[in-house]
Amino acid sequence: MHSSVLLVILLISILPMMNAAEWLTNTHNPKFPGKCTISPNMILNEGVSVKDPNHKCRQIICGHNGMTIVQNCGVSALSRPCRYGDYKNIMLPYPKCCVRHIICK
Repeated sequence: MHSSVLLVILLISILPMMNAAEWLTNTHNPKFPGKCTISPNMILNEGVSVKDPNHKCRQIICGHNGMTIVQNCGVSALSRPCRYGDYKNIMLPYPKCCVRHIICK
């Protein structure tokens, strides 16, 4: 009984930090068939995922025929007077890098 209550409390406290956002974009380039052309310097094979070099904590996944999935940490709100600070460790892989400092005044 006590362990079930603790588990529920733990899940409730963690859920706000688990927000994520995901969108699709077409990065097909006829010069590189079957690949995702993220930039002139970043061309990915289908099935490859990389951390976005232009963002602190975002993942890029190359899908079929240039369809790209971009995943980031999403947005969530905290009750006042608290707010999110910077990411705790941007060196961690996505989504572990999404954990942020919480600042309360």
